[in-house]
Amino acid sequence: MYPPRWQDDTLRFASKVLNLSSKSVGARGHYERLLHERHWTVGHNSCQGAKTDTERASLLTCQMCVSDTIVADDTYDHTFRLCQHPLLCQARAESDALLLTAPLLTDLDRLLFPALLQLIQEEDGHGICLGNWNTSQITQLDQVIQPTD
Repeated sequence: MYPPRWQDDTLRFASKVLNLSSKSVGARGHYERLLHERHWTVGHNSCQGAKTDTERASLLTCQMCVSDTIVADDTYDHTFRLCQHPLLCQARAESDALLLTAPLLTDLDRLLFPALLQLIQEEDGHGICLGNWNTSQITQLDQVIQPTD
């Protein structure tokens, strides 16, 4: 019924980015739970009691932007990138403005930061913030930092 969620995600890489091996057992559990919840259970907990597909679909619909003409899945990607609720649009605009003020002190910063900002805006960009990158995202960053000579 649902597409495979772990098919192209690099949880080993997420573990390295978050430096889980150096964290306490409690901190590792916390981050592993965040990775799991943000990748798999988004919206799914709310539909556990659904008895029909119609009820499940209703519970998995974004309640902030639902109307007679708009129906969107309640996912992290939708919330962080697509939902048109005025407060979310404002928060995204403020966040984008703050990110543009980050100092780019090294050549590597100046190469990577614009690419990361672009990836965050794309589908599944929220995974960048978790270190939960897919193959396409890693390939795009590789192309930025690899010499083309």
